[in-house]
Amino acid sequence: MHHAMFDIETLKEIRQKADEMSYLCMNRKLYHDPQSLKFALDNVSRALGMFAEMEIQRIKQENISYDPQKYIKGRVSLAYKTVKPTPQDDSNTA
Repeated sequence: MHHAMFDIETLKEIRQKADEMSYLCMNRKLYHDPQSLKFALDNVSRALGMFAEMEIQRIKQENISYDPQKYIKGRVSLAYKTVKPTPQDDSNTA
C-alpha cells in the first residue's frame, strides 16, 4: 500500500508561499536585496531537488527513509522569510 508523503494542507501552504514568493521576486517595487534573492533561490532549488529525488524513488518503487515533506516545507519557509518584506516600525520609541 502506498501512502501519501504530503498532506493536503501542507501542499496548499507550499503552493501559497510559492505563488507569493514569485510575485514578490518579480515586483520591482518590492525588489530590495539581490543577496536575499540568491538565498531564496538556493532554498527553493534545494526543495525542488528534494521533490525530484522523492519522485525518482517513488517511480522506482524504492523506500524513502526520510521525511521529504519536512525538508521541503522548511526550505520553502526559509525562502519565503527571506523575500517577504518586514513591516517597518513607525512608532517613535525614545
